[in-house]
Amino acid sequence: MKTIILKHRFLYLFIILGLSISFNSCSSDDDDEPTPQAFLEKYDGTKWVNTDEFTFYIRLNDNPNKLIESWILFDDCYFYDVDFESEGVEIIENSKDELVIKYTDDGEIITVTLTMQGETLKVVVKEENEENIIYFDKTSENVDGLLICPV
Repeated sequence: MKTIILKHRFLYLFIILGLSISFNSCSSDDDDEPTPQAFLEKYDGTKWVNTDEFTFYIRLNDNPNKLIESWILFDDCYFYDVDFESEGVEIIENSKDELVIKYTDDGEIITVTLTMQGETLKVVVKEENEENIIYFDKTSENVDGLLICPV
């Protein structure tokens, strides 16, 4: 009889020990995988240059009031502009791989799509009957130090 009670106690002890170890070692699957960064979060503050026809710098910002800053070389100074800073701007998609911006200006709708192709930033600008594709290379140029044209 004592042997049966002793066996039951060991059985209960091992069950309790096994359950406590398994509960403590479990973790949520959500904690294991980091949340993928949105396009603007990932490329916030990055600077890009296109030199096909003229020198054209842009900087992406994770700031809805200052999404894209641009510097365009004009003679020996740069024209500075903050693109998409009006009320007619809507971010359609800001996923891990793509940023889509819809801009309405005087009734005209312009859609700008930014994606990465390797180390190159591809920008597709769609207007009513026209589509332009511009490729930008990453740069470390100090765009804040560029000479701005007087207004």
